Amino acid sequence: MPFPDLLRGIVQRWRLMLAIIVGTAVLAAVWIALTPRSYVASASLLIDSKVPDPVGSTGDQPSKAGTALATEAKIVASAPIAARVAAMIGQLNDPAVRQAWMEATGGVQSLRGWAAKRLLAGLEVVTNSTDNLLVIRYTSSDAARAARIANAFAAAYTAERLAMSTDPARTYASWFERRIGEARRKLEASQTALSEFQRKRGIISTGSIDAESTRLGELSSQLSTAEAQAADARARASVGGANLAEVQQSAVIQGLRSQIATKSAQIQEMSSELGANHPNMRAANAELAELRAKLGSETGKTSSALGAAQAASNSREAQIRGLLAQQRARMLALADDRSTLEVLESDAASARREYDAVMQQLASMRLRSTLPATNVRELDRAEPPLLPSSPDIAIRFLLSLLFGLLLAVGVAAALEFRRPRVRSVGALRALSGAPVLGVARIGAKPPLLPGAQTA
Repeated sequence: MPFPDLLRGIVQRWRLMLAIIVGTAVLAAVWIALTPRSYVASASLLIDSKVPDPVGSTGDQPSKAGTALATEAKIVASAPIAARVAAMIGQLNDPAVRQAWMEATGGVQSLRGWAAKRLLAGLEVVTNSTDNLLVIRYTSSDAARAARIANAFAAAYTAERLAMSTDPARTYASWFERRIGEARRKLEASQTALSEFQRKRGIISTGSIDAESTRLGELSSQLSTAEAQAADARARASVGGANLAEVQQSAVIQGLRSQIATKSAQIQEMSSELGANHPNMRAANAELAELRAKLGSETGKTSSALGAAQAASNSREAQIRGLLAQQRARMLALADDRSTLEVLESDAASARREYDAVMQQLASMRLRSTLPATNVRELDRAEPPLLPSSPDIAIRFLLSLLFGLLLAVGVAAALEFRRPRVRSVGALRALSGAPVLGVARIGAKPPLLPGAQTA
């Protein structure tokens, strides 16, 4: 059969083909209507690696982005997160869920673990090496339920991530609180031992020992000065009364000596004119004797003052020497206690440093245990999808139309081959095997036979 006749036959059976195509579309619609629908809801989380540490500690070195995201994706799809989601959406208290759990496991498995496995069946976590996003996709037959569970997984992961950051800090804070008690008792014991030793030995601090050393040096210097002064006083006292420098330099004694010299000159002049028993000579001699008596008295007073000064210098020298001896004895006693005192002070200082370090760590752990958020940020919340992800209605309709068209063409072609009809001269020649003498058309002029002449 010529191909043009086949095409004409197929086209002339368009009603049959249309019926087949429509029937195929109806069957596809029934198929789509009977196929269970599934909806996919998506929530996006950002893992921000540039968030600063609020407590100022460096922590561990960050790992590579791809490895970190893969780890976070496994955490999202873990059983603890799914169990938390089951509790958040109320599945653990749902009687229908409990009945299904009993029918499926007979109570052998825990309800929390069984519900978590059911939730994980519809979960998909998508990561990308080019960004720090976690896309949480959940598939369910109910659009609202898919969105609710996807958001619940995002919230549960964020809460679990915060717990992973704060729970170790709380544990360490509790440990440091116990440790701070031990450090405080150790500090108090070391300070008590130091204070008791200082009280027994009469030592205020290590600085007091240094002060005692300074005082010893001062006493040695004072003793040297006192010895020099005493030696000077003894040297002056050994010279004799009238030859003392203080006597020679005294203004009173010099005045008396001047008066004595003047009076002696007057008596010398008077002796040439008057006799020894003359009243004026007696008076002059009496005055001269009185002046000499005063000179002797003043010389004695100066000598006595020098003697008193010498005695005072000797007494001061002896006193300072005694104080120096006492100070040396005290320094010898303190020398034995200095090493013990330094050990006690070192123990107290070490206990203080340990206490301060524990207090600093405790404060840091307390801050970490109360962090309000982590580096996980929720970018997009899942919304109930309008169209199901499965079945794909457009593709199924397109496939049904294509299949219907192919089926219609095939049926029309099969019918044409089964009952062929003459639709052209070529088909008639092919079917009869005889030459065609003419072609008659209804309503046209009679056909001419081959070789006939027109009039």
